[in-house]
Amino acid sequence: MERLDMLRADRWGRLREGVRRCQLRRGAWYPVLRVGTDAAVVVVRHQSVIVPPSYLEIVDARPSKWTLIARERYAVCPNCAERVALGAVPERMRCVRCRGVFAVELDGNGNPAGFIRRSVRTVLGRRRSVH
Repeated sequence: MERLDMLRADRWGRLREGVRRCQLRRGAWYPVLRVGTDAAVVVVRHQSVIVPPSYLEIVDARPSKWTLIARERYAVCPNCAERVALGAVPERMRCVRCRGVFAVELDGNGNPAGFIRRSVRTVLGRRRSVH
């Protein structure tokens, strides 16, 4: 029998924005073994886990960019799922665990995905752009 972590995945899934109370870590990509109308099977720590397919964003190839979790100010490595706390968001980052260098996920406007630029007033009344 083949180990679950050694299987080649044709699809990858991560939690959709806003999903709460699930066995999956926010931002990490998981190999998807099967997707049905009522259940999806993903590999989590060498074991199969069943989740509702509506919980997942599914893609056909393993992602190669850092996932940004804006609300909690961290990024997740696409290779090993290591979490890294963020201040400013660079264009590329090196993972301290796997040593891989990957681009950061951008939205359609070229901004870091999930990080919204907004105008705020400083104490002096001037506007500046912040993340």
